[in-house]
Amino acid sequence: MENSRLLTGLFRTKTIVDKNTETVSTQTQADYRKTFPEYGFIQAGRLDGTLAGLRVCLHKIYQDFKQEIKDDTVKQEELKRPHRLKIEERKGDIARLEKRIEKVQTEEIPKTKEKIEQLKEDISHIRKNPQEITGDKTNKVSFFIGVFILFFLTVYLFVFYSSASFSAFFKEFKGNEMGVAASIFDAKAVEKAFQDGVTELILILTIPFVFIAMGYLMHKFQENKQHVKFIGMIFITFLFDSILAYEITEKIYNLSKTNSFQNIPDYSISLAINRIEFWLIIFAGFLVYFVWGFIFDFTMEAYSKNDKIGVAIKEKEKQIKDLLAELGDLKSQSERMTHAVAEHNTEISKLNKSLEGSIISKDFQLHVFGFAQGWMSWMKQSGKKNEDLQEASEIVHDFVKITSCELEEIK
Repeated sequence: MENSRLLTGLFRTKTIVDKNTETVSTQTQADYRKTFPEYGFIQAGRLDGTLAGLRVCLHKIYQDFKQEIKDDTVKQEELKRPHRLKIEERKGDIARLEKRIEKVQTEEIPKTKEKIEQLKEDISHIRKNPQEITGDKTNKVSFFIGVFILFFLTVYLFVFYSSASFSAFFKEFKGNEMGVAASIFDAKAVEKAFQDGVTELILILTIPFVFIAMGYLMHKFQENKQHVKFIGMIFITFLFDSILAYEITEKIYNLSKTNSFQNIPDYSISLAINRIEFWLIIFAGFLVYFVWGFIFDFTMEAYSKNDKIGVAIKEKEKQIKDLLAELGDLKSQSERMTHAVAEHNTEISKLNKSLEGSIISKDFQLHVFGFAQGWMSWMKQSGKKNEDLQEASEIVHDFVKITSCELEEIK
């Protein structure tokens, strides 16, 4: 056991030469080598177990232990070996970090910046040459022209069908409203419908959107190459307009019949087909929203081409954003690794400083506690108070606590 280790500091051996026999012998200051518990017991007896004497003895043990370790070259080499290993490990870490830092700073960061600049140039090129994506140089102009025409056609269809639906469903014609224009376009259609009731107003305000929706459906069927549905939609819208035109021209015809003294036949489909007013009403609406559907189709096609440009630009902008995040991460990595290299170098400097002197180990604590064991034994046998024993124990533990930190330093 370490506590039974023979004293070599406080009880150093000395050599005595016998002149008569010319032989060399060794003896100690005492008759035999004593262990630390024994030495503690003896010293307590010499110093009457005083607390001041205990402090002096602990300090003496500490100083002798340090000197012994310093003089022991084999022990010093053993204590320094872990420091040298740590230095080599940290040098290896530094080499790996510096290699990575060089790669990041000379290859990865410049390459990422180059990619960002290339994407910016691509975006600029797309904006200057959109036809490379759309295949049409005038698609943006076509889009705005289409929107402009669609706006006024939509206003026309709203006015026409609101007036026409009011004339067909609710209006009572008078003698001065026998003309086609007067019978269809009623400047006060909305006002009169409002006066007649909210339901009538809602009908004449919403029915134009039925015809606009038909024009939109024709666009969708044509876009999806659904030719049968497209032709069917044309037929349905033509039939719808025909019924509306028939209703209006019938009212005009019946008004003329009422005011005439001749025997006029009842209004019929054959009569309607032969009346120019019938076809004028049909084409004033049907032809316009038929055209509206085609212009809407061209406008959406132009928008789609513009949208391709926007999508292409957004995709490259997203790539730039991702690369900027990657660039920031690379810079952060470089900074962290540079900081780590600095920390390794600082630690290597400390370790090298440790190797320049002597390193003290902590195993002397066992010697101190062994000495304290002997000292406390004497105090108990001598009938010392429990308070003195407790205080002596605290002195020993405080001394060990303080010297434990100090023993890691170079002396």
